This record gives sequence, structure tokens and C-alpha cells, in this order.
Amino acid sequence: MEKGLIYGGAAVVVIVVMVLRAGDVIKAVVEELGPRMTQSEVTLDKVELLLRSGEADLSGLLIGNPEGFETPHAFKLGSIRVKIDTGTIGEDTIVIKEILVNSPDVIAEFGKFSFNPLKTSDSIQRSLETSNFIAIQKNVDAYVKAKTSGGNGTSAASKSADSTKGPKLIIEKFRMTNVKVRAVSQDGLKLDTSLPPFSIPLDNIGKKENGLPPEGIAAVLIPEIRQAVTDAITGDLIKTTTGLVGKLGNTAKHGIRTVTKGASDIGKKLTEGGGTIGKSVTEGATAAIKGLFGK
Repeated sequence: MEKGLIYGGAAVVVIVVMVLRAGDVIKAVVEELGPRMTQSEVTLDKVELLLRSGEADLSGLLIGNPEGFETPHAFKLGSIRVKIDTGTIGEDTIVIKEILVNSPDVIAEFGKFSFNPLKTSDSIQRSLETSNFIAIQKNVDAYVKAKTSGGNGTSAASKSADSTKGPKLIIEKFRMTNVKVRAVSQDGLKLDTSLPPFSIPLDNIGKKENGLPPEGIAAVLIPEIRQAVTDAITGDLIKTTTGLVGKLGNTAKHGIRTVTKGASDIGKKLTEGGGTIGKSVTEGATAAIKGLFGK
């Protein structure tokens, strides 16, 4: 009896210690699994757990950029609130009732931003193929593929669900509100602008599969977020780039007008004859060239 109490008490102490360290465990898992999946820096500042209500607050989650990109990060999520259905804890499938992400800071970095005013949406989609969003998604897809047997034509998320041991997850409600995006280009059309904020609603992630492992959730969630961000910013990018192209067009028109006026002045001076011809030609040509380049 005495030994039973001792062993039971020890087990309770171990469980309490594990619970108290659960926040550190989550942080460690995120910072270990994240870089492997995204091939970029992933850090998490803090995790606070409210065990009885099944709630958790995460702060300071940062997803950096893969190699080849220059901006500080791809996603910086200041505040994340998670609510879990406590009745599912310990089950094969854990239900996350909601994940709320407020005011994420997103940087959409393009390796090359090419813009065709005649094919606005197509040119932006092609530019997005050079972005950090696509690079991260490809890295996640490669990681999930490596974790599955592959070859049977099913989706990466489904294969991951079938082949990975451990508890699965369902996310009933996912919300990103007040998403702030800065669009930056390395090459092509010069771009560094902040776009109007927007929100992303997603529901029932992993529900039809009766739960997905973390890799499967990521395989669904990251492309969905990427597509939502892409859809939201495409219209604003079209407005921004159309405006930039319009300004460039006005500058070119001004240069042409200046050259034409310069040529007209040269012709006028030529008709005046005499020793002023050489000087007038030089002055008129110089003025025309300076006007063309905005000097």
C-alpha cells in the first residue's frame, strides 16, 4: 500500500512537471519542425497555456525566408490564440476549435517582378512564382513528400495522414485578421509598397480526412494561406503597378515632347543663319538630351 502511494505520488509529480513544461515542449517542437519543413528560420518567443479551458496563447512566431531572399522575414505573427476541445485530448484525433491570428506582418518578396499592362493578372502570377511564398510552399511539399511513400496519386496531405503515427488534428476555425503585406521586388519593376490590410477565414481543416498529422495540416494550411494572400494582394498589386507604369509612361511622353521641342528650336535657329548655327545646334541638342533623361 505504502509503495503504491509512493509510486502514484511520483507519477502525479511527473505529470505535473510535464504539464508545466508543455509550453516549452510546444516551443521546442515548433522551432525543430518548422525549419525542417520551410528551410528557413522559425522561432517562437512564448507559449502560455490555460489547461482547464484548453486555451493557449502563442506570441512572437517568426517564419524567415529561404536562401536567396533578402527581406527580414516572410511571416511575423505577433499574437496567436488557440482553443482546444478538451474532450478530445488523449484521443486519436484532437479537435482545435479555433486559431485566431491577429495583425500578422507579411513580406511578399519577388525575385523578379515583371508587369505587362495588357496581361495584368497573368504577369503578377508569373512574378509570384519567383516569390518567397512559393519557395516556402515548395520546401514544405518536399518535406511532406519525403515523409510519405508516394507514388499512388493521392494528395500529400492524405498520404501523410495515412503514414504518420501519433495524434491527428482537426482545425474547425482558422482566422487571420488585419493581415499587413509589404510587397518588395529584387529585380524587374521596382516595387516596395505596403498594401491595404485584409483577413483570411478558413474552416474545417482536416475534417473530411478525420484528422491530419502536423505535416498534413501544414501541407493544407500553407498553400491555403498563400493562395488567400495571393488573391487578396493581386488586385492591389495591379492598381499599384498600373500606377507605376502610368508614371513611367508620363515620364517617357515628357521626354518625347522635350526632344520634339528641342528639334523645333534647332530648326528655327538654322533658319536664322549666320554664325549662330553651330552654337544653336549644340544648345538645342543638349537641351533635348537633358529633357529626355529628366536632367
